Amino acid sequence: MKKQLSSIDLHFLVRELEQLKDSRIDKIYQPEQNLILISFYKTNAGKRFLRINIGQSIFIADEKNEIGDTLGFGMFLRKHLDGYFLTGIEQLKPERILKFIFKVKDEKKYLYIEFFGKGNVILCNEHDVILNALEHHDFRERSVRPKLKYVYPMMNYNVFELKEGDLAGIFNNSKKDSVITSLATELGLGGLYSEEVCLSSGIDKNANPKNIDEKQTHLILNSIKKIINNEIEAKVIIDDNNVIDFIPFDFNFYSGSTYDKKEFGSFNESVSYFYSQFKEVKETEYDKKLKSLNRIIEEQRLAISELKKEEKELREKGEMIYHNYQLIKEVLDELNKASKKYSWKEIKEKLKGHKTIKEINEKDRKVVVEI
Repeated sequence: MKKQLSSIDLHFLVRELEQLKDSRIDKIYQPEQNLILISFYKTNAGKRFLRINIGQSIFIADEKNEIGDTLGFGMFLRKHLDGYFLTGIEQLKPERILKFIFKVKDEKKYLYIEFFGKGNVILCNEHDVILNALEHHDFRERSVRPKLKYVYPMMNYNVFELKEGDLAGIFNNSKKDSVITSLATELGLGGLYSEEVCLSSGIDKNANPKNIDEKQTHLILNSIKKIINNEIEAKVIIDDNNVIDFIPFDFNFYSGSTYDKKEFGSFNESVSYFYSQFKEVKETEYDKKLKSLNRIIEEQRLAISELKKEEKELREKGEMIYHNYQLIKEVLDELNKASKKYSWKEIKEKLKGHKTIKEINEKDRKVVVEI
């Protein structure tokens, strides 16, 4: 089974996900830790479900079955995104990261979906400050935690804007012993697309990258560009009645007579069909209890985060009062003294334009003091 989408797979999927633009979020679900479903509604188009398998895949799906409970992070996304409109979708090229831009009135929020490693989903405000993430991490080059700026690891070369000199440099400085491995890892093409590049350019995939000359580099680059700019004619590959892969168009790699191909009207449909063939094991009572406990833990974690924020604010207020205790005491003493002679309405009138006392609520006998 193909486990993760490649950067080029995402490039083709984004073309088709554009159909969701201008849709409104109807509901967000997180029935499992690594599964998020977003229900979109668009006038004259109805509802569409976007299925996000964390770290693995993304596609528009037909969700007809009972979705079930929603875990804590899904509830968090509901709170922050329900009713928002999807105004843009883009890939942070060449990375395996999608950026969804949501807007309501004058407020924007960004949802980043990462498909490398175990994957992640990160919600940010319009300044790219993290509001929350499905997984909190601390890496050498970045931290993914609330209140921090969202940053992401970037490859040295962007395959979508690659120049001949860049590719020659990759080969000349390569630490790999074959062209195909260099393309797959050092350029980030992945195994299948690297195979296709070698086949379509007529280059021996086992050749040492340091031995690739200028003419061969030119052929390889042209092959990469052709793949990226190809029209979508999506297919699922079947071998001995087993679904083994999905491709955005015909590949030389799968040209053998041993393979059968099932055609689809869109790349999105082929990806959806591919993953639908791998049925999940029926959930046990133990799994259900574990899911329930994980949901409770996530809700408690979010509650603790809010309480810590409140504690910090109250502590800062307490420290400010402590450092200005004498001033506050003098204000209170004067007000108590004045209240014995005048009504609160009269006191409010007399203190208009006061340097320290900015507001008086005579009904609740409260004052706002600027310190």
